[in-house]
Amino acid sequence: MKWLLLSLSLLIGSNSYAQSMLVLKSGKVLTIDEQGILFDLGNFLAPYQIKAMGGRYVIDDNRKLRTVDKNGFLFNKEQEDKVPANIEYFGENYFISKSGNMFTVDEQGFLFEAGKEKEFRNILISGGNFVIAEKKSLFRKDTLALFVITKLGQILEVDVPKLNLEMVNSAGGHYFTTSTGELFTVSTDGFVYSKKELGKFNSSSLKKGLNYFILSNKLYTITQEGIMLEAMTSDDLTQVKYLGTNFFVTQDARLFTISTNGSVQVQQLDFKASDISQFSHL
Repeated sequence: MKWLLLSLSLLIGSNSYAQSMLVLKSGKVLTIDEQGILFDLGNFLAPYQIKAMGGRYVIDDNRKLRTVDKNGFLFNKEQEDKVPANIEYFGENYFISKSGNMFTVDEQGFLFEAGKEKEFRNILISGGNFVIAEKKSLFRKDTLALFVITKLGQILEVDVPKLNLEMVNSAGGHYFTTSTGELFTVSTDGFVYSKKELGKFNSSSLKKGLNYFILSNKLYTITQEGIMLEAMTSDDLTQVKYLGTNFFVTQDARLFTISTNGSVQVQQLDFKASDISQFSHL
């Protein structure tokens, strides 16, 4: 793996604590830290400049990269090379070009380039911090493999006993489901856990975020350790307008944020949901 040590110049102020972002049509930037607390630090970012947003990075229209570290600081990579123009997959902490070149972002906001890997040219399922890809072989039948991108930016091939990867039919941020309704969570350290004991989950019925999903009027959250919690039951969950990474916004402009330990906070925003132009999402 080719390690790219990136400069740590701040993008928009030295106090930009953000696990994720909301950018309003006015250009105002609101940030949410890993504990689910919303901040307005007087920052500005023109919405038209944003080309793509992952969980830990932003790519602008000039293909320049901004990354987010574990404390929420947002860094501008003005001194680095531009990201590839033909990015095909965007995750929480990675992106992959059409040629199969994967880049990962660690919890400190550093970028790593995996290089052109043949496994990443044939992605079948892409989640927040993992992908399922087809491994090509000259001497035997092609097989599927699960790759997890850890909080350190490392790429791990993970073998899960009794899991048939061909049965995986849908991916969220830190979880995926199979065609039999079994749900698996993926921790930030690269561990994968079956939640079969919690019942079956129909992927088409799930409203998916990074560390949560909504099923009817129930909210399930997933901790960074891969523990799944039934966090709350509310009719408000049927009125969601925007599904972000560690947050979602209802039609009546209430913000629900999910922390890394799976807890939920709710607050009324002082603007309309329609005032939101861009936000961190998968």
